[in-house]
Amino acid sequence: MFSFILVISCSSNKILFKNIPENISIKVPEAVITYGDLIDVKISSLTNQSTSIFSPIAMDKIGTIRDAEARKLDAYLVDSSGEIDITYIGKIKAYGLTCSALSDSIKNKLLEFVKTPSVSTKILNFRVSILGQVASPGTFNVIDQSMSFTELISRAGDFSKNADPTNVMIIRNINNKITTAYIDLTSFEFFNSEYYFLKQNDKVYVRPDNASLAFDFGILRNAGALSLLTSIFILISR
Repeated sequence: MFSFILVISCSSNKILFKNIPENISIKVPEAVITYGDLIDVKISSLTNQSTSIFSPIAMDKIGTIRDAEARKLDAYLVDSSGEIDITYIGKIKAYGLTCSALSDSIKNKLLEFVKTPSVSTKILNFRVSILGQVASPGTFNVIDQSMSFTELISRAGDFSKNADPTNVMIIRNINNKITTAYIDLTSFEFFNSEYYFLKQNDKVYVRPDNASLAFDFGILRNAGALSLLTSIFILISR
């Protein structure tokens, strides 16, 4: 009788950041505003009545706890010109600025109307997504507007056993153009890359390792052919 043995080799290295040097230091970047962002603008002064006309939030809502979706309804949209339009102040450039820089710009405009104004801004739609070989893929809202690649993986419940950490894809919108890059998370050099800290609307895809791909696409897709081949072997052996 004829017989055959199917051998599958599954090996992958899940050890991240090999040979990390001591005392590595990374500066946390401030988020940069881009097209389509929703900007929460809070304007106040010693007398709030003098600044209430610049706020889209009704007076009866001030001081109350409002959820993220409600805040987005009152937010300023960064239009295709990279500007936001604030009542009475007019259009102000927002694209390419950090929130602190935008706050200073708005504050300078307000000095024409209000003494000692205080301005704070925040990106309300800062979110990142991860899919593929992780325990809990999904989209995560980022309140503090700063998230590292490693924190995202942690929130997603870590890699699955079939993940390939040497070839993780990141999809990023740069100046309204979709770009892709591939990251090797087993190298400490990743800490110094422009991708260690994520930007709003980044999407990460963790692909399966080669052994899993060979099994899924090479064997399972040919299950019918293997069954037929087995039947032929049986017929020949009789």
